Amino acid sequence: MAEFLRIFTNPWDTMWWMGRDYHETHGQVWPGQDDPGPGYKNPSPRDAVVVVAAMAVFLTFVRTMFERYIGSSVATICGIRQCKRRPYAENAALEALLKCHNYAMPPNTALTAFSESSGESVKSLQRWIRRRQQAMFSTRHTKFTESSWRFVFYGVMFSYGMHSLWREEYFWETRYCWIGYPFKIWAMKDKIYWYYMIELGYYMSCLVLQFFEVKRKDFKEMFIHHVATVFLIGMSFITSRTRIGAIVMVIHDFSDISLEACKMAKYARKEEAANVLFGLFALSFFASRIVFYPYKVLYSAIVETRELSDSAMNGWALTILNTLLCVLFILHCFWFSLALRLIAKFAKNEQPDGDLRSEDEAPTTSSEDDSKKDN
Repeated sequence: MAEFLRIFTNPWDTMWWMGRDYHETHGQVWPGQDDPGPGYKNPSPRDAVVVVAAMAVFLTFVRTMFERYIGSSVATICGIRQCKRRPYAENAALEALLKCHNYAMPPNTALTAFSESSGESVKSLQRWIRRRQQAMFSTRHTKFTESSWRFVFYGVMFSYGMHSLWREEYFWETRYCWIGYPFKIWAMKDKIYWYYMIELGYYMSCLVLQFFEVKRKDFKEMFIHHVATVFLIGMSFITSRTRIGAIVMVIHDFSDISLEACKMAKYARKEEAANVLFGLFALSFFASRIVFYPYKVLYSAIVETRELSDSAMNGWALTILNTLLCVLFILHCFWFSLALRLIAKFAKNEQPDGDLRSEDEAPTTSSEDDSKKDN
């Protein structure tokens, strides 16, 4: 515990980050003190804060512009109208009734009883509830534009990641992620540096913007995922474990592409296309995150790093990194269980409701239906 508390008195204590053996041999001298040469960069805590913060702001701006002009146009082409938010008067009693039913439309018996006590017609109550739901939750148009942005981002970053890693020996043999660590492989190539900066900036923006997007069943799990991902990417960058970190990022981007494409098809009510894309997502998710991830990544991070590093990497930083990698795998299993439940519904010819990632997404009504009912 004393070693763990050292970080609070010396944030860059090499014993905490690199381990006792490294600390007793080299003291408080970090690797990467020399110029790495052209085409390479040493990890910098300053970059992990300043550059990432700037990248998060930049990506948020790009996302806003993309969703407003490109994603919105594609949604319109797909027949998804952008409905206007209709005003509603505050009604504490009706708000309490709606809350009792988890903000879903109450059954007719409850509406009839409320109508008799309040003197309002059932139709006016239903109109008020639809407008209240519209104010609380995202419409199909908004959700489509959000998924279109993520689809493009994951597609571009997966392509960039594969381009950066394809010819790297450690991508095919993970033991090369650790041979010569830390001194011989401390510096990273420029393309891996920017891969890290963009991905870390993206997840930082997701961590904040998650509170302003549609709330889903797995909101808490996604929050834990984003926090774990930010800590994982940030700590692996600072300690220059970027080789295994880049592999983790490209694995995650791979299956997310088909997931977002599936959501877009679902929001556009292209059921056949959504079913096919969902099958592709389930296969890619199983192959990349349930099989490849523990078999190659977890094994390499937990076993190979201790066997092949030049110094025994027994610091608290490695323990926390490996713990977060295990947390991600637990989340993978949770999400795959949701996918299996949806597959079971398809097999029984049942129609799943809501988001493909979260079965119990907050209830919404489509813009077309709302316009007809409110008129």
